Amino acid sequence: MKALLVLSLVVLLNCITFAQMSLSGGTGIMNGVGTGYKPLGFHLGLELPRSSDLTFYVRAAAFLPSAAADTNYANMTAISLTTVPYTLSVPYQNRSSTYYFEGGTRTYMINDYDNGFGLYGGSVVGFGINTTRLKYDQFDYTNTYEWEGKYLPSNGTETKGSIYYVALGIQGGMKYTIPIRGTLYFDVTGTYSVLNIANNNTGGASPTYSRLNFLFNLGYRRDLY
Repeated sequence: MKALLVLSLVVLLNCITFAQMSLSGGTGIMNGVGTGYKPLGFHLGLELPRSSDLTFYVRAAAFLPSAAADTNYANMTAISLTTVPYTLSVPYQNRSSTYYFEGGTRTYMINDYDNGFGLYGGSVVGFGINTTRLKYDQFDYTNTYEWEGKYLPSNGTETKGSIYYVALGIQGGMKYTIPIRGTLYFDVTGTYSVLNIANNNTGGASPTYSRLNFLFNLGYRRDLY
């Protein structure tokens, strides 16, 4: 039994070692429909061919924080009953960032996965984490009273929150493989969130989260043999 287990492990490692795979990296933009935000991001990916024109891929992306253009105001209540004034109105801004992971299959047309110019498309399953932070000004709206350490938000609002979501979608793109040097690619992914859960009101009120998203990605892929 032990010999069979060792033999199976050796065969598996041998297959992994000699299997063709590709590593990719690049930049992109996430367009959350209805939010007005288009944050810039960066991604890394792994692609495994199942045949000459069918592959499985995974990709992880991080999108830079975006700040809301509008200034909001939070009501602060003094910790001590003897503090004067007892309440303050403090300006703050929302800042949100997104981490996104996706995977799926790609079917290549015109040319194969690792040959010349080609088009590709397929289905996508994605998981995202959209995190919002409330950045308060140091003083109240009159620029007179410093609130930190003396006041707390009246409604108990958390300064940080996240919304977690699962999305389904489709992807289409084009690529050009330069022999020996690698592959340049551009693709567009459209996803719709079928499930989302916020851990608090701050996360649920994210100004950059949208159920419908379009991701535009440009990058370079290197094939490993």
